[in-house]
Amino acid sequence: MHVPWLAREYERTCNECGQTWRVPKWAVHPPMQGLPMASRTSVGDPDSVVAANAQLAEEVAVFHRCPRCESARYKQRPIRS
Repeated sequence: MHVPWLAREYERTCNECGQTWRVPKWAVHPPMQGLPMASRTSVGDPDSVVAANAQLAEEVAVFHRCPRCESARYKQRPIRS
């Protein structure tokens, strides 16, 4: 179900060159997994959680830099549709 006031995407504008790019919500607020506690064996291997988080961090890193000038300084606003 689509809720109109929740943003599905965000638009980022580079402070250096003015380039704008869109970022999906999952990349703005990535769903990182926590490390399992020792008593919780159903969660799985801690190494697999670390590997999954590292993979997600690599995918998200693409959106944290301006595609034109590679600056990490930007303004962000939600796009609601």
